[in-house]
Amino acid sequence: MVFFYISINALFWVAVHFASGYLVHLLPESLYRPDHLVFRLYRWEKRGTFYRRWFNINAWKDRLPEAGEFFSLHPFDKSHLSRFDKDYLSRFMLETCRAELAHLLPFLFYPLCLPWNPWPANLIMFLYVIFANVPFIIIQRYNRARLLALPIFTSQENLQNE
Repeated sequence: MVFFYISINALFWVAVHFASGYLVHLLPESLYRPDHLVFRLYRWEKRGTFYRRWFNINAWKDRLPEAGEFFSLHPFDKSHLSRFDKDYLSRFMLETCRAELAHLLPFLFYPLCLPWNPWPANLIMFLYVIFANVPFIIIQRYNRARLLALPIFTSQENLQNE
């Protein structure tokens, strides 16, 4: 019986992650703006300093897999910066928003697995959705904070505020 629950949940979460990853590529790019309510950075994030201080992000972020090129709809490798022109950096920022949403969506799917799981499994599924997605969300927010701190974006922000 345990093997059955493990199998069903494994299939469910694989499907959820593939569906989330695919779905975010179908949404219009205009949704992926760093000033959008979901993606905007907050003061407490302190331009990424929060993630360096409290999560030691630089020690582990490069060890997690990067799947930005998995779906061939909008392939983009976010594992490192390869250029510093405005178009490339803007696209990089857009992809951090897209990836963040791809890792937020599984939280919406979590309640769907509740009916077939007994109580301890529900807790395990909840912990799974946190540990399988939150680190990736943190990486996207950290990278976006660092991108927004670049002079190419800070000078544009200053022009808009004048």
